[in-house]
Amino acid sequence: MQYSAEQVVATINSWDKQTKAFFYRQVSINLTISLRVLLEDKTTSEKEKLETAKWLNEFHHKMITRFNTGTIGEEQGAEKLLGLLKFHADKIEKRGAVEFPLASAFETTKSKLLGENN
Repeated sequence: MQYSAEQVVATINSWDKQTKAFFYRQVSINLTISLRVLLEDKTTSEKEKLETAKWLNEFHHKMITRFNTGTIGEEQGAEKLLGLLKFHADKIEKRGAVEFPLASAFETTKSKLLGENN
C-alpha cells in the first residue's frame, strides 16, 4: 500500500516509544539487508558501493535523529527524507533487493500493532 509522507509521519508520531523503537529496529535491519545485497552485486564498482554505503549510513542517522527530535514533521522535512530513501530504494531494488526498507518496516510495525490489538 502506498502512503504519503504526511500519512507515514502522522502514523509514526502517534506511536508510543516502544512501537517507535520497534520501527527503528526494522528499518535498521532492512538497511543492513539492502547493504548486503549491494555489496554482493558484482556489477557495481567498489567506489559506487562505498558511496552507497556512506549514503545508507547517513540516511539512517538522519532518520533516527529527525524522528527522535520530532523535526521530521517540519515543513517538507518528511517529504524530503522519505523521497531521498525512495530514490535510493529504487536503485537497491534494481540490484536485487526484495524490499523497500522504510515501507517494509512501516508495514511490519503496523501488522505487529494489529496483532497486539486483536
